[in-house]
Amino acid sequence: MKSLPHRLPAAIAAAGMLVICLSNGAAAQPAADAEPFAEIPYRLAYQGWYTVSAAVNGDGPHDFIVDSGATITSVFENLADQQDFTPLEGKTIQIVGLAGTQELQSYRIGDIDFSGVEMTGHEGVILRDWEPPNLPPQGVMGLDLLTRYAVYVDDETKTIRFYDPSIAVEKGRRWTRTRMTPLGAEGPGAKLFMIKLKAGSARIPCIVDLGASGTIFNTPALRAMTSGIHFSAAQGKDFTTGSRINDIFDTTDRARAVQIQRIRIGGASWREKVFIIYDAKIFADLGYARKPFCLVGADLFAGRSFMFDFAGEALYIGPQT
Repeated sequence: MKSLPHRLPAAIAAAGMLVICLSNGAAAQPAADAEPFAEIPYRLAYQGWYTVSAAVNGDGPHDFIVDSGATITSVFENLADQQDFTPLEGKTIQIVGLAGTQELQSYRIGDIDFSGVEMTGHEGVILRDWEPPNLPPQGVMGLDLLTRYAVYVDDETKTIRFYDPSIAVEKGRRWTRTRMTPLGAEGPGAKLFMIKLKAGSARIPCIVDLGASGTIFNTPALRAMTSGIHFSAAQGKDFTTGSRINDIFDTTDRARAVQIQRIRIGGASWREKVFIIYDAKIFADLGYARKPFCLVGADLFAGRSFMFDFAGEALYIGPQT
């Protein structure tokens, strides 16, 4: 994956160190000099994904999924049918999905405006529309945009705020901080990010992927959990999970469901939740075919505020609201 050049707006690039104080409640209380560069509303749609609106080359609004597991911002076929995106001869881009990595033709998408968060002359790929009955959005907001900022998702106001990437974060006592480790190719926007999740006695590395509707563990991760595991009513037999394991490629397969008594990320915990056991090809592509690994999806963040501090390589998670 080649990283795309980008330039921060002058107002942000010239700013000094700012501070955000995460309050004891669900919402953050920024200091007076820590105004966000942009604040955009989101809604949960398309089977539970964080969805925002964008104008593409002045036309819109169009729905884009916020995807911290996508290395590049891209569009779907239904939007390509409405606009004339130019293919870039001889250029491909590697895209990551549950079914593994794919090399797709690169296109000049043009200008994308997320209500003040802009990409100019953007190059991306055209993703295949999902099969019925799944209705596809028009695009995906990826890490090539997200990593330019510190990104705060406010569950209370249902908004996403974009801050100077050099911002310093002070967490309140009901917030937790966990380290994010870059994983992948060199260059801004070309990395995935991993955190550590604890289930039972096992500490499992996981990709943070808001573009997956459900959290997925591989079989070695299941074996590493020595207690607190209960299979679904299917008694461990495979069953069709449908949208529970859908990704941006509309991957749907057969998997097992388990209930895990308790999992923790930093100081945040979840109890008696049902997760998917699935040996996704992408896990093997990343070198985790035989080692415990997981993908933390959007389901774990429902009802919580959280913040990506990409420059500081930290994820902050607020209390359950």
